[in-house]
Amino acid sequence: MSARRTSIVAILAIVALAAALVLSSGVAPAQAQTSTPASSGQALARTITVVGRGEVKVKPEVANTNVGVEALAPTVDAAMEDAQARMDAVLAALKKLGIADKDIQTSNFSINFERSQVGMPESTKTESTQPAGFYRVSNMVSITIRDLEQVGAVLDAAVKAGANNVWGITFGLDDTDALEAEAREAAVKNARARAESLAELTGVSVGDVVSVSEVIGNVSGIMYSAADGRGGGGGTPVEPGEVSFTTQIQIVYAIE
Repeated sequence: MSARRTSIVAILAIVALAAALVLSSGVAPAQAQTSTPASSGQALARTITVVGRGEVKVKPEVANTNVGVEALAPTVDAAMEDAQARMDAVLAALKKLGIADKDIQTSNFSINFERSQVGMPESTKTESTQPAGFYRVSNMVSITIRDLEQVGAVLDAAVKAGANNVWGITFGLDDTDALEAEAREAAVKNARARAESLAELTGVSVGDVVSVSEVIGNVSGIMYSAADGRGGGGGTPVEPGEVSFTTQIQIVYAIE
């Protein structure tokens, strides 16, 4: 037997011996060692995810509105003078009702030149030398009314003093922290009730909380709704309604 053939036979013998040792030790082939998701801890977690909603309603504490004056004249000086006189009278009327300086803030002031006489007072028009247009001066203030019984009276007084623009009335609270905390508490209780209902329907039990997050940019915020109370102290009818804060909390529970 040649030396080369002897070497080949020896190598084959070694390979056969190694295979026999592997089989006798019970070690599986390499491809059989690949783990499944379940054996490697990658199995999907057993959880229930719910979104709880909480809403709390209370009576408002303050009202906010915008009132202003608008004056038209062929010259900017005349329009400014008229608007200033009107606004001075409006501010005096507001302060006479007890509205504090801190609760009155200028929200808009504008001067516009309009090349049309539509809407211009007849007293400012001339037959021979009509202007190319007229100036419109607008001045508005934002008012915070802390006595809701005065809302109607404030609006009446402002209009009688010369205000010819009124924009919106909203009701709210000075501090919403307590209201928000109550709404969150209600949302957590609602989430638990939802999770237990789902668990009962599916034959499982609710376990510990895995994660909690507040849903931002959805329904959280101050909202207003009509109610029976009428404010205004005998003036313009105003409905203060209710202030409500709503929020949503997402909670993930483990399944037992």
